[in-house]
Amino acid sequence: MIGQLVLTAGGRGRAAPDSLYGLPVLRAEVALEGFWGERRLRRACRALCRGRARRALVLREDGLWSRLEELGLRPVDPVPFLRAQAVPLALADLARQGLAPDRAVVALRGTRAGRDMVRTAQALCPLVRALIVDAPWGGAELAAWLREEFGIPILPGGEQGQTALRFQEGCPRPEAGSLDLYGPRPELAGLSLTAPALAEEDRAQLPLLAALWEGGRLAREDIKIT
Repeated sequence: MIGQLVLTAGGRGRAAPDSLYGLPVLRAEVALEGFWGERRLRRACRALCRGRARRALVLREDGLWSRLEELGLRPVDPVPFLRAQAVPLALADLARQGLAPDRAVVALRGTRAGRDMVRTAQALCPLVRALIVDAPWGGAELAAWLREEFGIPILPGGEQGQTALRFQEGCPRPEAGSLDLYGPRPELAGLSLTAPALAEEDRAQLPLLAALWEGGRLAREDIKIT
């Protein structure tokens, strides 16, 4: 269960089941103003935690998160959602540069060749001219397997691509366009993901998109990358 903390006048911190774009949530409304604002916030966090909603959405309000984490809540992690969009993100970055995928080199960089890097490499191999696989742990084995399976050039980590997908912190960044698919605030080199079918104020809220995707309420065709 995912919680939704809504900051609104008159909110008293009580939680109740609700639906957000078809996604079941446990919703708590809180008014932070006034003498009792902190007490209402504590009540809301306790109610969400009791309802097993340890992860929460707080739309259009980022300044509260250090406080909410102290009270037992954590944000929805956007990284799994972004990594599921890794291939269209890379293709969008190439298109922005005016490059056709079959004439471009895409770099996959990280400290290890984990499941997400492997899945992304498999999907990119039929589309691009070459890949760079740069991962000290497991990268050589992945590169050898990709060469045998797909027969395209797999270049060493010292080469430079037209765009790069970085899966962990601490790996090289030789490309001008590097999309960082890790951490609480992933860096997408100026690209943005939106869901045009949502309300205008919600359609670019990355944690919300991640929650809807995780809950099966957002399909690939519902997502626009610009």
